[in-house]
Amino acid sequence: MSRLAAALVVSCLMVPQIGWAQAPLRDEYVKRFQGKPAPPFALKDMNGRAVRLSDYRGKVVLLNFWYSACYPCRAETPDLITLYRAHESQGLAVLGINTDALIMASDQGRTLRSFVDTFRIPYPVLVADRKVFEDYGRTPIAPITFLVDPRGTIARVFWGATHGRDFESAVGPYLEARAAGGPSKGAASAPAAP
Repeated sequence: MSRLAAALVVSCLMVPQIGWAQAPLRDEYVKRFQGKPAPPFALKDMNGRAVRLSDYRGKVVLLNFWYSACYPCRAETPDLITLYRAHESQGLAVLGINTDALIMASDQGRTLRSFVDTFRIPYPVLVADRKVFEDYGRTPIAPITFLVDPRGTIARVFWGATHGRDFESAVGPYLEARAAGGPSKGAASAPAAP
């Protein structure tokens, strides 16, 4: 197992009681990305089709970085599916960015295919490459999710597994502003990252 794989496994298995120790890392990471343009990317989906972040400009996007052997990722996925199905018609996009190819390369995508089939994920699942992994700060915890507003700015970083109601309350103002035809100024009242 590579050092990268070991680090991600450890970050997923950390007990909640020591989560406070991650606060400085989390705070520095969030500060680095929140309020900044989302790094562009072009990744392949599971069928080999190219998907670009720029394809979703004007939508509210959740970029969810995860890997298939991550228990918190499994726990969070049903809430992302429910959220996507409830708000896709209002302009919500969820892009699952899977890091298995980077941390579990010898698996050759078997666990990823099983994961997607088990959960019947309706939104695009993209295969991360080294560039997107580096551009998004080596995603120091899994899962980690970025809320990208319709202008392409990272409005919020969700550190670790997140409940559906927290995603819902964060994306709601952006979807409402988008429906009203406004430039997301109403979304400025969205809750800040913890």
